[in-house]
Amino acid sequence: MQKGLNYLLEKYSVAAEAKFTSDGKEVVVNGETIPVLPWESERRFIELRNLVILGRVGNMCTYRIGHTSEKGNDLFEMLAREIGILEFTVASPVKEIFAIGGRNTMNCIAETENGCVCTIELGATLERGMADIDKHEIITDNGVACDRVVDTQIPQKSIYVFGKGDGSYCDTDAELYGYSENEINTIRNAFAIAKGVDIQQANAEKWLHIQKVVSAARESLERMENVKVEA
Repeated sequence: MQKGLNYLLEKYSVAAEAKFTSDGKEVVVNGETIPVLPWESERRFIELRNLVILGRVGNMCTYRIGHTSEKGNDLFEMLAREIGILEFTVASPVKEIFAIGGRNTMNCIAETENGCVCTIELGATLERGMADIDKHEIITDNGVACDRVVDTQIPQKSIYVFGKGDGSYCDTDAELYGYSENEINTIRNAFAIAKGVDIQQANAEKWLHIQKVVSAARESLERMENVKVEA
């Protein structure tokens, strides 16, 4: 991913020095380490957010999130991602959460400051090597806004090839061709961080709040009751 980030920095003449940490979850810009929030650079979530902010979806009734990953993945890391997506798409922080779960699954109910109630279903149950399956659906008094094609349960590809060489492809970014979707979103968000101090500050503040929500979820699992998120 560093090669892709370097390419964008050079192409758009961004003077800042930006280097990914070894796990790719943070980027060091001019000596300061900033968390990367890939979902904020992912088109499907940007479009969901736009629908909410512009008022096109109407009044939100509930938000449903489902995310299944391979066995062994950390449920709380998955929760952190989904809380970030929730707060980004509805433009409001989570104020309270309830969580219940077992070894490989966890279900949560979260409420945001603007009154959106969201159910989050998480599972680390897929076989090794299988791609994550996720879906984000906002139900409103005007209808439904979803990041997946209507009536589908799994991610779709942009291009399908049938015949002797069956295959599927989802390359939509000409500048970062060859990278996976998550890698592209990570690079794009790191590039945004490198370009603006405002993004650096915003990412740091958002990630801090996400960690507070995750901590509240841990507490809820232990107490078996709703927990308010620390201000």
